[in-house]
Amino acid sequence: MSARYTEQRGIIMERLPDSPRGPGLIRHQGATSYFLVGLAGSLAGMLLMWTLWKDGPESGDKTPGPGGISAFTVATSQGSDALQREPTNNKIAQSRRTAIVAAVERVSPAVVSIVATQLVQQSGYTTFFDDPFFGGLAIPRSFLREMPSTGSGVVVSADGHIVTNAHVVENARRIRAVLTDGRTEECRLVGIDPLADLAVLRIERSGFTYAPLGRSSEAMVGEWVIAIGNPLGLAIEDARPAVTVGVVSATGRNFSREESDSPAIYRDMIQTDASINPGNSGGPLINALGEVIGINTFILSESGGSDGIGFAIPIDRVKRITDDLITHGKPRRGWTGLEVMDITAFVAEEFGIEDDQGVLVSRVVKDSPAARAGIRIMDIIREIDGNTIADSNDAQEALFGRLVGDRVSLGIERNGRRMSLTLQIAER
Repeated sequence: MSARYTEQRGIIMERLPDSPRGPGLIRHQGATSYFLVGLAGSLAGMLLMWTLWKDGPESGDKTPGPGGISAFTVATSQGSDALQREPTNNKIAQSRRTAIVAAVERVSPAVVSIVATQLVQQSGYTTFFDDPFFGGLAIPRSFLREMPSTGSGVVVSADGHIVTNAHVVENARRIRAVLTDGRTEECRLVGIDPLADLAVLRIERSGFTYAPLGRSSEAMVGEWVIAIGNPLGLAIEDARPAVTVGVVSATGRNFSREESDSPAIYRDMIQTDASINPGNSGGPLINALGEVIGINTFILSESGGSDGIGFAIPIDRVKRITDDLITHGKPRRGWTGLEVMDITAFVAEEFGIEDDQGVLVSRVVKDSPAARAGIRIMDIIREIDGNTIADSNDAQEALFGRLVGDRVSLGIERNGRRMSLTLQIAER
């Protein structure tokens, strides 16, 4: 029994298809032959499984997944989804690289942070609290103190010329520029024009990346603009300028000295709502093409911070003035040969002038542009280029920034009669 039982366990029983010999039979074979056949089949199956495992994707799981789906199939499906997402990701990446990003990348390497050390006169008291003779008497005194101030600037030439605002570097004993690569360079003051609020500095070496200058006359109200600079001195620490974005809110803004609370004359200013803060002064305002169209100068604010009302000096004027500063070391002013005076109450009564708006011509230099234009003493200038003149400040501001050769239309009153004359600016 034991031997038979062992033999029966080695028998493989299978249902065979019908054969010509008759109904299918249960065939009984010897244990040894069936064992060899079974062993060969097992080895073949193992070899097939090993081949599939070896040739499958490296990241795939070789065990069957839920529902009998292999991890190889799942991985292939996930790879297909990734391929479908790739075009979408590329489109998103392309949409992120806007004209503004390209403009900032073009100009920001030319933006520097300015550190100016100025001598400031301060008042204080000398006390003698420890001296019984003086009994704590405080004696007023004044003293000079070095005060650092920060601003921004933009490199405009490969040989290291930097444009900034005059009020950033005026009266400075030492001026340094912090470059975007972290280096700090000493600067020399090439020239300054406080009336225009512009200055040119220079780092005494060459090979600088410089910003391309555009045309402010082509600035469009509503177009995107970018202010780049050193707000609140932040770029001094890590050397990277900050960027804010806005639009051109208006062009041709004019401010009197009283309105701007400054000795400078601000004419034809570009207004922007790009955020500008203390420290941005002297930095560039650029368009979406990566061209400088203005130099950020001041803001109007009730809070002291940025309220979205900033102003930049138009680059067309900046180029004219800085060219003079680089070439001559000082601004070249046009000459009219006119001297005028305000029409005060005394002057009006003395000369019988009923309307005190305008300026009274008090002197005309011989052979000057004014003389050639036919202007006479006692003429009253009421308008310049169509703009009403209230006083001598208005007249100076209206003529500010005129170039040699420019023609100016004057509306004058002579002996109660109105007339127009044309004056051509000359170099003195």
